[in-house]
Amino acid sequence: MRIAGAMVADITELDPRAWEAMKRALNQRVVVSKSWLIPSKKNRVWVVETDVRSVVVKKSLSRRAHHEFEALLKAKGKGIDVPMPLFMDVDFLVMEYVPGEPCDQLINLMFSTDVAERLGVWLASFHEAFSDGGQSILGDTVLSNFVLYDGRVFGFDLEDLRPGEPLDDVGMLATSILATEPYFTPIKFDLCKHMLMAYEEVVGVEVIESVRPYVARHLRLACHGRPLLRRPFEQAAQGISRSWPRLA
Repeated sequence: MRIAGAMVADITELDPRAWEAMKRALNQRVVVSKSWLIPSKKNRVWVVETDVRSVVVKKSLSRRAHHEFEALLKAKGKGIDVPMPLFMDVDFLVMEYVPGEPCDQLINLMFSTDVAERLGVWLASFHEAFSDGGQSILGDTVLSNFVLYDGRVFGFDLEDLRPGEPLDDVGMLATSILATEPYFTPIKFDLCKHMLMAYEEVVGVEVIESVRPYVARHLRLACHGRPLLRRPFEQAAQGISRSWPRLA
């Protein structure tokens, strides 16, 4: 691409180092049939279809590829449904491509109670698997980081894994359910409740009431940079701080 006489790289195409990372991950020459860039706020992420297998190539702008690679390996070893990591260096992570239906669409368009419950089970299982040596959290439990494939929820984007309070993850996931269109409708609160009940059943401790301050906090964070939503989000946060709404 040329702009004002200067050459500008096309960021939708794999750069040479990304190509090299992919070839090293697959350990052979490959024929690429298609590649495309997928949305990411923090990194540059491509899906690449080859004659060997489809992979995800992630250019880690935070340079946390090694951290995420190790987190994926541990999660996989604990039986958590995440992509298999295949290769990493300082800036790049290559992992298997998991096709599937995006959970944000299954929640926001299909209002799937089953998916809401599976999300709660996945997150509770993840927290239990990473509870050795102290509690760890994902730090980015938004609906867009999950897909449903072959009846199982798969989680992505483990680069923010760190020590923390698991209820913070639960509160962020609840907020992602409530604070995406359609906002704060009875069916969204019902889906949120199903997710929380499924989480409770796995961990064996009360969560539904304890998580309310975390949901309120994430609702306030979610409206940053969205001035038109500030008032309804603040009203919802204040209400949830007092109690969950009664549903018919």
